[in-house]
Amino acid sequence: MSSSGDNYGVQFGHSAKVSGGIIAGAGSWVQGNQVQGADLEDLAGLRAALDSLVDQLRASPAGVEDPGALVEIATSAQQEMNKDKPNKHILGGLLQALMAGVQNSALVANAVLAIQHAVIALL
Repeated sequence: MSSSGDNYGVQFGHSAKVSGGIIAGAGSWVQGNQVQGADLEDLAGLRAALDSLVDQLRASPAGVEDPGALVEIATSAQQEMNKDKPNKHILGGLLQALMAGVQNSALVANAVLAIQHAVIALL
């Protein structure tokens, strides 16, 4: 990579191991886990997933800073989702804010990610 800040991706001098979405250089050992999110096929499932997310945040999970503020954001997402015509863009913004706050908690981040995908697919 040049000193000008250009990013040319990951480079390996010899061999590389590829496993799913993980790449490692020669002599390394890699282990990865892939977690499937909830299967959210309809608006009722999406609403239930948001309810579950609020409950998870109220339990102050490890790795989540300021869960009280995140509960408020998730509650706003619930309110938007409960409208007759939820606004996909408002929900998207609220979910981005949630993701920023839960990124250090894999379990909660996966829940938010599943909800984000459902919002894109269903609305």
